[in-house]
Amino acid sequence: MPNPIPAVLARRGRPQSWPVVAACVLALAACSGTTGSQAASQAPAASSVAGSSPAASSPASNAASAGGSAASDASAPFLTSDCATPGAPTPGDSAPSDATTFGSVSVRLADQGVPFITVGADAQAGQEVEAYDLSVGDGPEVKDGDVITFNYCGVGMTTRQMFDSSWTRGEPLTYSLDELIPGWALGIPTMKVGGERLLIIPGDLAYGPNPSPDSGILPNETLIFVVQILGIESASSGS
Repeated sequence: MPNPIPAVLARRGRPQSWPVVAACVLALAACSGTTGSQAASQAPAASSVAGSSPAASSPASNAASAGGSAASDASAPFLTSDCATPGAPTPGDSAPSDATTFGSVSVRLADQGVPFITVGADAQAGQEVEAYDLSVGDGPEVKDGDVITFNYCGVGMTTRQMFDSSWTRGEPLTYSLDELIPGWALGIPTMKVGGERLLIIPGDLAYGPNPSPDSGILPNETLIFVVQILGIESASSGS
């Protein structure tokens, strides 16, 4: 089993204005500069994840189509989400035999790195950011504050439902790490372009007690992400 990556796990204090995102699951840009309880209470129905460069659709508005509200057998021992296909996860009696397992979470990478994420019914809330390389890229290394282009898929640890996936939309995203939730700022640096990493992020470093009501994310829910780095648009100073 791949080893955790300790270099990115040191906890930092939560920024005073960290993104609790209303209409954009990952980034603050489309939330009109609101943060914390402001973003949660306003919850605008936006159609993009970027303020100045609108994307085709917002992650939150795609939560239902990505599987967050689709019916599934919630009591199944294991639920597997195909990150390229909207809809309910597939129930099973065991994790896929060809997946790599990290506690109650298993991941299999299919063609072009599309992940299948399996979560066991015994999954517990995380206490700190966990990061595991699924594949190591051979390109430049991501540093704090870099602007990155990436694919990602997100699954709730409690709901075991996929709440968003860029693979389902066929369109990667580009953001600075400074715009993303704190767990990403901790877990993404040291990744290399072309690589994929599993992140398990506790609720206090994700969306806290006030996620967007239509995001498919529960209050204080631990979140599972698989992130694929496609490029570094602009490196941080000194890189």
